[in-house]
Amino acid sequence: MPQAARKVWTEETEEQQVVVRRHNRRRPALAVRAHVNTELRFKALMLFLLFAITATVTLIRSEESAMRGYELVQLRQEALQLERENKNIELKIAEMKAPQRIKDRALNELGMVIPKEFYFAAEGNK
Repeated sequence: MPQAARKVWTEETEEQQVVVRRHNRRRPALAVRAHVNTELRFKALMLFLLFAITATVTLIRSEESAMRGYELVQLRQEALQLERENKNIELKIAEMKAPQRIKDRALNELGMVIPKEFYFAAEGNK
């Protein structure tokens, strides 16, 4: 059987020879392609990587700026709310310290009475 296979291979038609020649033609083309300017490709790749890194850094920094802006707005809103609460507390303190309120509470809630006569002790000799 090995001899029969050799005979078939040696008896090539013209079409098979053309196919073999075409395959042979591609091999030198690959060799020519190997001489492509690799330095230029390397520079192009470096330029692309530099651009990609720059774009990524810019994107990250803009995202951080946006997040800081949102945090700043939120902190300002919290500060305004705390200032309002402080004003309300100061108003309540002022109301509680008012002399009329203290007098009303003493009379109504504690059952105290206002004396009709006042007595003052004189500073005397000891």
